[in-house]
Amino acid sequence: MPIHSFFIQDDQILPVEAYTANFGIEIYEVIRVIDKVPLFIDDHLQRFSHSAWLLHLEIPLDSQEISKRLKSLIDENGIENGNVRFSWCFRPCGRFQAYFIPHRYPDLNMVRKGVCCGLLHAERHDPNIKAVQASLRDLADMVIRENDWYEVILVKKGGLITEGSRSNLFFVKGQELITAPDEEVLPGITRKKVIEIASHRNIPVTYRMVTEAELPQMQAVFITGTSPKVLPIASIGNMEFDPAIPLVRELIEAYDREIEACIHQYKA
Repeated sequence: MPIHSFFIQDDQILPVEAYTANFGIEIYEVIRVIDKVPLFIDDHLQRFSHSAWLLHLEIPLDSQEISKRLKSLIDENGIENGNVRFSWCFRPCGRFQAYFIPHRYPDLNMVRKGVCCGLLHAERHDPNIKAVQASLRDLADMVIRENDWYEVILVKKGGLITEGSRSNLFFVKGQELITAPDEEVLPGITRKKVIEIASHRNIPVTYRMVTEAELPQMQAVFITGTSPKVLPIASIGNMEFDPAIPLVRELIEAYDREIEACIHQYKA
């Protein structure tokens, strides 16, 4: 449900009271806005188009037009910081929507001490496509709420760990990062930036799925995403991890610098 005063529907700016939900085949993105700047917008638009391509469908809007509409949404609402959801519904209507949504950013204490998570034995259908999968989202939300966890980590058949219900996942073993192969996850924008940072710093990244049995061997675990950014995990169930490991701190600081550079470039 939209928040604030206005939302975008197709090329119109409308009061949120006029909002009606989409039904049918819908792809979407959630982008973070800081200081009125939609962060890493080109990456989000590229993934948006790729999701449509994977469904063998086409969005009749180019990236420039979508960017223009998102800027109008931010300006009309006068909001400097928040999360924006934009989507295209292919059937039955063919409709673009964009609006601010509620967000939950981790506080400084969570970033410093890490967050508590749990395991959920479930998996996404077509994980590379950012499309609505309500049953999984509802189940994850219920388990998170019942256990007072920040996030649940998805485990597929065979005890293979893939990603969070709304985040990507990295493990630290020695000086190596481990993350699931691209084809097993929704390749997140923050995940992509962390992998680029690791490459520039000669930090090795291994693409494989860690098993449940391997969890005690991992020194640290962190999630990445639009809202959490780079966020260490203190525990998964009853297993504890080190949220203060230097490699994770280095990545947190480096990602924050990427955000600063993105804002500067957008405003230049």
